[in-house]
Amino acid sequence: MQKVSYMGNGETTEFAFNFPYFENSNIVVTKNGAAATGYDIIGTSAGLDADIPYTGGTVVFEVAPTALDNITIARQLPLTRIVDYQPLAKIDPTTLNQDMNYTMEVLKDLQDELDGLMTQYAEIADKESTTTLLARIAAIHDEIVAIDAKITALGDVSQIRSDITDLNTRTNNLLDYVIESQLPTAENDYTWYRKYKSGWVEQGGYIMNGTGSYGKKLVNLIVEMANVYYYIDAGIRWGNESHWYTSNTAAGLAQVTDVSGPVTEVTTTSFKLQGFSSHCWMACGMAA
Repeated sequence: MQKVSYMGNGETTEFAFNFPYFENSNIVVTKNGAAATGYDIIGTSAGLDADIPYTGGTVVFEVAPTALDNITIARQLPLTRIVDYQPLAKIDPTTLNQDMNYTMEVLKDLQDELDGLMTQYAEIADKESTTTLLARIAAIHDEIVAIDAKITALGDVSQIRSDITDLNTRTNNLLDYVIESQLPTAENDYTWYRKYKSGWVEQGGYIMNGTGSYGKKLVNLIVEMANVYYYIDAGIRWGNESHWYTSNTAAGLAQVTDVSGPVTEVTTTSFKLQGFSSHCWMACGMAA
């Protein structure tokens, strides 16, 4: 098939083509794959009676196609007789030449289609014989039949699907797992955390009191909490003795006289601990 394509630019209204045609119905114009409208076809003639009436032409749009429009101009010649010669009528050479020219152009289009098919299937034709190709097709067919038989053998699977859907509904949000974590190392000051799919987070660390005296020490959380109602567990050390407490109790802190308690100034990003030389701490709750 004779064909030419253009891209619109919002300004150009005329698009030329140089393949011969006989009448305007032979020219098919599409825009973005659909039949175009709002255009005229102006043919170009060589001026010789024996020539095809139009050796090319121009498609002229009333409105210029936009920069997003793809314009295709193609020729489609119907496979039909254009002249009916009568037995006793004189044959006009010009008419005969035009008739032969039309036949030749139809044959050219058919040759183009044949060449396209040969190119498309050349790789298969070069690599394997027809017998081998048919054997491969038969093998694929057998596999399809075997799969179909297995599906048929399953019978009605609607109940299985219903059971799976019900199980998925009942177990939804019951399974939780770690999606982020950090191990304690010297580089991160021995802090660690585990964050779960549900948003629950566990985090902790080790903090020193450089003064060696009793006082408040600021603990910065690794992961911000959703609110201040999270659980805090910590341990303090006096000399060689260790004492553990939580945010809910002062057990083991009989020596601590600060009535504000061992854990104070709790925020979503930090809290303070009362103690002497060092603390190990852990906080659990929902992350922000």
